[in-house]
Amino acid sequence: MFSGPYVDILIFAILAVFLIFRLRSVLGRRDGFDEKPKERAGKAAFQSREVLTDDPHFSSGEGVEAIVKADPHFSQQSFLQGAENAYRMILENFASGDMDKLKPLLGYDMAASFSEAIHDRRKAGEDLSISLVELSRIDLLRAWVSEGVASIIVEYHSTQIRVLRDEAGVIIDGESEEPETFIDQWTFERDVTTDSPIWLLTETQTSQS
Repeated sequence: MFSGPYVDILIFAILAVFLIFRLRSVLGRRDGFDEKPKERAGKAAFQSREVLTDDPHFSSGEGVEAIVKADPHFSQQSFLQGAENAYRMILENFASGDMDKLKPLLGYDMAASFSEAIHDRRKAGEDLSISLVELSRIDLLRAWVSEGVASIIVEYHSTQIRVLRDEAGVIIDGESEEPETFIDQWTFERDVTTDSPIWLLTETQTSQS
């Protein structure tokens, strides 16, 4: 028989083993079937992506109906009114070279393109003036949603007087008194997965008739 301090050691050892089994029964334990932390985190992220792709915001589709599905508050009439205002503002501020006012209206690549054009114009000492005589038509040509981004192509029919002068004030492009007819196709985009209502200009095409 054990006696003295050995009995105390044995009792504490038994209590320790008992507590370990109790903790495992209450908290659970990690064995060969338990996923490692990184694997669990990766699986959780994958599951999150699966859930997000089921969200209407992440669906793809053609037409205004697809945009309305992704954003029930979308109004084609309100959008076209905003597109008209954006057209006027962008032409005016591009001509004056005001990038501070242009940037909030432009996508990243478009902002870089406008900034470069304005920089080159200033470097050459040139001056551009754009007078919008008439904006006769605004048509929505195409609308679609792809992976949470809504895109709309708008066609503008306008009459303008565009004049580019060199540093001496001599006209090097355009006619000071003769209006010209322009047909512009501008593409606007908006991330419909966010609360931001801002549509950004991401592409432009221009032709004269």
